[in-house]
Amino acid sequence: MAVLGNERRCYITTTKTGGTYTWLKGEQNNSFNRSAEAIEVSDKSTDWTQFIAGKKNATASVTVFVDDTASAPQHQMLSALHKGTTVYCFIGKLGGTGSQTPSEGDLFEAIVTECSDTNDFGAVATRSISLQVTGEPTHYPTIGEE
Repeated sequence: MAVLGNERRCYITTTKTGGTYTWLKGEQNNSFNRSAEAIEVSDKSTDWTQFIAGKKNATASVTVFVDDTASAPQHQMLSALHKGTTVYCFIGKLGGTGSQTPSEGDLFEAIVTECSDTNDFGAVATRSISLQVTGEPTHYPTIGEE
């Protein structure tokens, strides 16, 4: 089933396991990117290279309209960048109206690696925030052993 992009939102959470989810108001877009290293294990018995999966990595990003009020979630991200502290985030869908339970998406701890403000003449100022996930994210629904 197709999911509209505006249904998958970026939230700041209070703990690594969730807690309270606060949406980054004015969000324009977000992304969550997963990757794994490819380790070559080929030998001379084959003409084709062979690989196994190595260490995994994830990054995320979100673009919002700038809100510099001290209580704004994006202000927490800017503060984390300056202090070098981690943030807890969720990108995805919560269970329903008023729900604080993830139904689909990724919950993760991250360091903020970049905050870029864009101030185009005649346009609303935007802020792009880049995140480097630290540790394993939790995916919803849970990924099972195959």
